[in-house]
Amino acid sequence: MNITKWLLVIIILAGTIFGLYSYKTSLQQAANEQAASMPEMAATVTAVKVANISYQKRIKVSGEVQAFKFLMLNNELAGEIIRLNAASGQVVNKGQLLLELDHRDEDARLMAAKATLTLNQQTLDRNIKLHKNRGISEEQVDQARAAVQIAKANISVIATAIDKKTLTAPFTAKVGIHTLEVGQYLDKNSQVLELVGVNDFTWIDFNLPQLYQELGLSSTVKISPISQDSVFEAKIIAIDPQLSRLSRHLKYRAQLPSATLALKPNTLVSVIVPIANKATLAVVPDLAIKRDALGNYVFVLEADEAGSYRAKQVAVELGERQGEQVMILAGVEAGQLIANKGAFKLFPGMKVYLADATATDVTKETTQAVVSDASAQD
Repeated sequence: MNITKWLLVIIILAGTIFGLYSYKTSLQQAANEQAASMPEMAATVTAVKVANISYQKRIKVSGEVQAFKFLMLNNELAGEIIRLNAASGQVVNKGQLLLELDHRDEDARLMAAKATLTLNQQTLDRNIKLHKNRGISEEQVDQARAAVQIAKANISVIATAIDKKTLTAPFTAKVGIHTLEVGQYLDKNSQVLELVGVNDFTWIDFNLPQLYQELGLSSTVKISPISQDSVFEAKIIAIDPQLSRLSRHLKYRAQLPSATLALKPNTLVSVIVPIANKATLAVVPDLAIKRDALGNYVFVLEADEAGSYRAKQVAVELGERQGEQVMILAGVEAGQLIANKGAFKLFPGMKVYLADATATDVTKETTQAVVSDASAQD
């Protein structure tokens, strides 16, 4: 009796399970038939071809225009100004008289010294003749000869003092602003005139931290005046033989023709300096990059047999950004077709149609330089 009851329960359970399984199978078949009858999900995007660019990283540091020649002219002797031939801001030529102090006392002493020299020379000539005739001793001739030499030395001393009261331009230069006037008395060792040399070249000095590679002579840097948007090329003409002890920076001097860029000494400029070798990298638009917690991706579009494309998600390693373009260090290669506008709505394997008949290149082959600001001052 118990066996019959158990068999009846087993038969009922088996029937129930079979019925449920059959019902589930019918539902799956209906869903598959409905899905097969519906069109596949697809998206329309624009596309670009990955291109390569020649890229060199640079930094921007501050530079300072240096004077070709600079001199603060001092007077060694005191005196009153009797002649002034150097107006403020005037260009003076090498050897031109700038300033003359009163030297009338020296002129009078010079006349007396010349007269003394004439007298001593005559005395020497007579003594030489007398000595030949044994009229005087050799000692008297030596004394007369010494007197002549002393007179010549006195003339030289007085002439030097006159020269020191006459200041001339040691090189072609512009005169700094001053307040000197004829008749003004100058004490000795006074600062008289400031001279800034005039040259066909502009010099710019700048410093780089030691962590960057050392530039070589004749290397090219770019100069950007703070007050202008233009950029000019300059060549390195000098490198300091040692690093600064305080900042560990290395000092450079760049040169460019004054006809190209003429700036006043001590003007601050921006210097754009290469800090790495040139490299060829792939570049893609920033819109083509998908970013999430797992990394950065782009969708490579692969053509299928139906004439459309399939989206393939590819991880990429990002480099520097240049405007709306981003350097790609790894992940894609030049020539690959990637989704651009609309890439955010794609998923792996999704069917893709192009908005344009033909894809455009992301950029032409060109030379790019990423510039970042850096402080490199002593």
